[in-house]
Amino acid sequence: MKKVLLPTDFSANSFNAARYALDMYLEEKVDFIVMHAYKVFDYHEKSQLSATPGKAVLEKTRQDADIKLNKVVEELKINAGKDHSFEIAAHNLLLTDAISKELRKRKIELIIIGSQGHTGAKEVIYGTNTLNIMEEIENCPVLTVPSNMVFAPPKEIVLANSFKAELTPDDLDFLISLAEKFKAAIRILHIAEEGGLNKSQHHHRKLLSEKLEEVKHSFHSLEYLSVPLGIYSFLESRGSGLVAFINKKHTFLENLLLNPLYKNLAHYSKVPVLVLHQPPKAD
Repeated sequence: MKKVLLPTDFSANSFNAARYALDMYLEEKVDFIVMHAYKVFDYHEKSQLSATPGKAVLEKTRQDADIKLNKVVEELKINAGKDHSFEIAAHNLLLTDAISKELRKRKIELIIIGSQGHTGAKEVIYGTNTLNIMEEIENCPVLTVPSNMVFAPPKEIVLANSFKAELTPDDLDFLISLAEKFKAAIRILHIAEEGGLNKSQHHHRKLLSEKLEEVKHSFHSLEYLSVPLGIYSFLESRGSGLVAFINKKHTFLENLLLNPLYKNLAHYSKVPVLVLHQPPKAD
């Protein structure tokens, strides 16, 4: 059975992302893990300390989290598919650490999160927790859903790519499965801020085309535009349903993390963003 992780801070945005997830997997047999992370002072889950005031606070916080998680699940069940099941998980950890723990514990197909945090400030398109998940979780796809978005099957998925590194089957497996699931085309978009491709990029483009030969795809390029503006222009002109990035070490996405592409893109686009992380290989 597929497993999908739904981190929640009990905000309307995180609940909307969970509803989006149910609709996305409506016809499939899926176990949804609804997870909340909290932090009680410096008291850790594995602490062997005897009963202390800190431990009492921890237990109360965990109980409160479980109550809220069960309430979220009951609300989600109203619109769940017949083959959907639910589990809850609460961790006294930082959010990214809690997610990493779940990934070690279970084989998670996808993490689905809301774009905004609990504050929902209009000027903050992507909350800090969302950005941390997108940038730090390296061994599972992450789908970020804009606030108030209702699921609609994407007719095409835009893959923004620089052709600076060869993509492996592991990089592309989830993207291809998503395209096949929704019978969507993959549109590979290259933004050449200074124009043109070099010999290495042409080679990687050719290899990518071969790896995508089983799905409908096409290549597109825009020149002399900033990456965020180029992506925005392309998405808006085509009405694309989803934009994807493959975050490989020392390539396209990592080079933009000091001025994150996600933050820039968020000011221009309201489509879901899929980040596909390839885990770092052992030396």
